[in-house]
Amino acid sequence: MVDTRTTMDDCSISKTINMNKIFTEDALQKAFDQTVEMHEKFRTVVGKKVNCDDPKDIVNHMTELTEVMATGVTAKARFQMLTEKLSFKKMMNLNNDDMGATERKIIIAYEIGDCSFYNGLCEMLIKEAHYKMDMLRSALSYSKSEMNIL
Repeated sequence: MVDTRTTMDDCSISKTINMNKIFTEDALQKAFDQTVEMHEKFRTVVGKKVNCDDPKDIVNHMTELTEVMATGVTAKARFQMLTEKLSFKKMMNLNNDDMGATERKIIIAYEIGDCSFYNGLCEMLIKEAHYKMDMLRSALSYSKSEMNIL
């Protein structure tokens, strides 16, 4: 029996992936590359500089952040899934009985390094996006109060 699940590709096109194929290197690498592209798109918008003196610029950036927030969360979920699949695959390949649990953990951590790195990085970017959104709301509120005084 083949297990299929629906995932989001670039947050706009729904696509069904055959879960049996995810364990082949090509499919895993393709999913990883697509997720890295999603992460880069999210990182670019979160890292964009904003002129806090211009209310229109603040509103435009808040809109952009809101639009790509789903991309960031989807990328985080996909990195988490890929990390778990890759670690499970690597764990199944470790069949050396002479190794202790700590040695196995170190080998697995080394093998899944990129996935784990992007997973953590994506989580930090999501937090940064939330903080930036709060900061932009405060700046917009301040701009509004300044306009009321004048």
